[in-house]
Amino acid sequence: MFNKKIDYTKKTDSMVGYIDSTDNVVAVQPGWNAKPESLAKLLMDVFPNKADAIKVVDSAILVPIFKKDDYEYVDGYGDVIESNLSWYKENMRKDVGHLFLFMKGTWQYSDCGIDWTPVTEVFEDHSGVKFDGVRDAVELQDALVKEVA
Repeated sequence: MFNKKIDYTKKTDSMVGYIDSTDNVVAVQPGWNAKPESLAKLLMDVFPNKADAIKVVDSAILVPIFKKDDYEYVDGYGDVIESNLSWYKENMRKDVGHLFLFMKGTWQYSDCGIDWTPVTEVFEDHSGVKFDGVRDAVELQDALVKEVA
């Protein structure tokens, strides 16, 4: 039996998570359609530490449309994007292509569910502006959309 090829061009949504005290990943899918660049900046500027990561995931700040609190460590969370190689195929979210996870003392990013890189290495911020809250991320998102149009 062959696995279906995953169409990554349609996987534009993100998830944000942290590792809890039992080594499970707790994560949410934000309800607003944020580009990874604006979400990365929001997480780094406004929620830069583990306590903040827990706060942003466990609250309504990101307007979550989906939440799961028992991903099987980082590997189970990675299955959100790539289920063909996984033990936990039910973890896959068909629209999610960007994962943010607070681990190793900072926000990490993956677009494949396997390799994790610090957000600061993937999304370089040369704006000189520091976000104060979610509204700043939404405004950046609007500006990014206008640049493309």
